[in-house]
Amino acid sequence: MELHNVSGVDIPKSEENMADAAVIYDYGSSYGSTGSVNGNAAPGDTTRLIRSSRSSTPVRNGRQGSDDGYEELFKDSVPCPSCRGLGRVPRDQESQLVALIPMRDKRLKPRRTVQYVVVMMVVCLLVMGLCLFFLFPRNVVVSSNRPLLKPLSLDLNTSASFVNLTVTNFYNFTNDNFYPVKILGGQMIAMYEEKVLATTINHTKVDVGIKSYQTYSLTMDLVLSKANEFGFLVAFCEDSRPWVHNLPIRFELAANYTYLGHVEQTSLQTFQQVSCYNGSASLQT
Repeated sequence: MELHNVSGVDIPKSEENMADAAVIYDYGSSYGSTGSVNGNAAPGDTTRLIRSSRSSTPVRNGRQGSDDGYEELFKDSVPCPSCRGLGRVPRDQESQLVALIPMRDKRLKPRRTVQYVVVMMVVCLLVMGLCLFFLFPRNVVVSSNRPLLKPLSLDLNTSASFVNLTVTNFYNFTNDNFYPVKILGGQMIAMYEEKVLATTINHTKVDVGIKSYQTYSLTMDLVLSKANEFGFLVAFCEDSRPWVHNLPIRFELAANYTYLGHVEQTSLQTFQQVSCYNGSASLQT
């Protein structure tokens, strides 16, 4: 019997079993990074080829066969995704495969990148501008449109040079914000010739809606007597002429309001005439 030595293994040769002789090939010790089999033989890693082959068939369940009996056995391996079905990789290394993309691949050069960036910047600036426009705090404006205040009640005693009158001052609070505000209270001071006549505080809370206004009132008692050095004004209150008994009084208002959890203060100083004539109380409107 004639023997053939293939890769260090003696295989019997005969005319009957020449075509059926088993051949063992040694493949490289490692697979390529893309899963292809290294063609350089290295001892240790073997793949058994049983029977000679001329045409192969698709790989099924770790085996690759052919129509004329060629069969390749792979243990615990999966098809190589980048070898066009001609190679296999170990199953435990399947999750470690690295895909290489050419530098000229269109996927590395996304289209309209500049347009997308510009559009996103414009959208962000627009949203930020709208937020600033609607949330930017605006002052709450306080005003008074009553130049003449007539007393609600009046007590005049000319012999004792004493006058006690009660007046109410009305203020308009205008909210220009796009969110409601709340008036927490106000303090009003009445002064005549830089001297304080009276002081009053109102703790009433009033809500002012979005882009609207609300009226706020404060009532105080004004006393003119010798005790507070304003007794000389009593004689003016006896005169029926308006330009005499209408006293110019300076009113100073300071009010606190809150919005979005923040507390602010607004103030107003007005010069208004207060009538102290004995018959003016009945003319109150």
